[in-house]
Amino acid sequence: MSSWLKRSLWLIVILAGAALFVRAFESQPVLVDIATVERGDLVVTVDDDGRTRLRERFVISAPCDGQLLRTPLKAGAAVSANETELAEFQPRVPELLDARARAAANARVERAAAALEQAKAAHAQSEAQLRYATADLLRRNELMKTGSETAHEKDRAERDERLATAGLRSAEYAVVVAEHELGLARAGLVEDVDEQREPTRLYSPIDGDVIQVFEESARTISAGTPILEIGNASAIEVVADFLSQDAVKIRPGMRVMVEGWGGDGPGAEEQVLRAHVRLLEPGGFTKISALGVEEQRVNVIIDPSAPTAGWRQLQDGYRVELRVVIREQKDVLLVPVGALFREKDDWAVFVVTQGHAEKRTVSLGTHNGLHAEVLGGLASDEQVVLYPSALIADGVAIEAR
Repeated sequence: MSSWLKRSLWLIVILAGAALFVRAFESQPVLVDIATVERGDLVVTVDDDGRTRLRERFVISAPCDGQLLRTPLKAGAAVSANETELAEFQPRVPELLDARARAAANARVERAAAALEQAKAAHAQSEAQLRYATADLLRRNELMKTGSETAHEKDRAERDERLATAGLRSAEYAVVVAEHELGLARAGLVEDVDEQREPTRLYSPIDGDVIQVFEESARTISAGTPILEIGNASAIEVVADFLSQDAVKIRPGMRVMVEGWGGDGPGAEEQVLRAHVRLLEPGGFTKISALGVEEQRVNVIIDPSAPTAGWRQLQDGYRVELRVVIREQKDVLLVPVGALFREKDDWAVFVVTQGHAEKRTVSLGTHNGLHAEVLGGLASDEQVVLYPSALIADGVAIEAR
């Protein structure tokens, strides 16, 4: 082999070694995630979970003691106002009397009958007194015309006539009371069971649906016992208990986005339902969180904005996710919050400039947890580093992951 060929081979080996040496000690670009600064709409919301409930519900209860008959209605059955029979029951059967109770009841009847006769006698006495007082007043009026009677005696006769009239009216009331007392005493002796008596029937007060049946089987119940619950399943609202520090930002009429209700699957007509805040309850309450922390919460009532197909799929007690829009800005410069980090008292980002990271201080406005409004320091279409690690510094070479 000629000497020039050997020298050429050695030169190639030396150059390759030098290249490997430089490559080994040369800094490699840091792989990073990159996002673009763009203009868009910024929506600031407060989020929480809620549940649907009927706006109006009616609990049908027993009006008196009795035997409830088995109801054919089940939860979900449709009912019509004043037409659908909800329940039927027989009033309570009178209790049978033993010898002692019967004797006491008979004694009460006899006492009431005697009291009635006494009241009638008092009534007859009052009638006689009124007739005498009326006749006496007429005589004294005639004597007054001839001058044989004084005005004092005439006034006394008029007083006696008025007293007698009032006494007769009182006696009449006493007779009526005594008659009712006698009827009440006789009712205590009733033991006969009329098998043909008409049962009491309860009808639906509204057009709606049966929500829950409390008493399905026939049994004896007392007055006020709940039998079933009905309501209009198409008229629902959403209630959510927000933290009090979030509730102070909410106002009636604010727009609400209802998500996570199950309408995000294939074939769903709507994924986000439209709603608005109707009212905030005036009082808060204490609730223990899953971590055992006491939290002050406030109920916020939300109404559907339009009766869409998605709302018709929701029924009573369904869970939903709510986003109440408290601020909305159109066409602003947005940067992902994942690109921001603190630089002393300011916010900063790393901007991608010719393959290197450039640290830049930025001025921010409103943010919603995902994006922040840029007031200064960045321009549209600039690229920034997401979630910068400790390897990233000003001037460091970077490469998109």
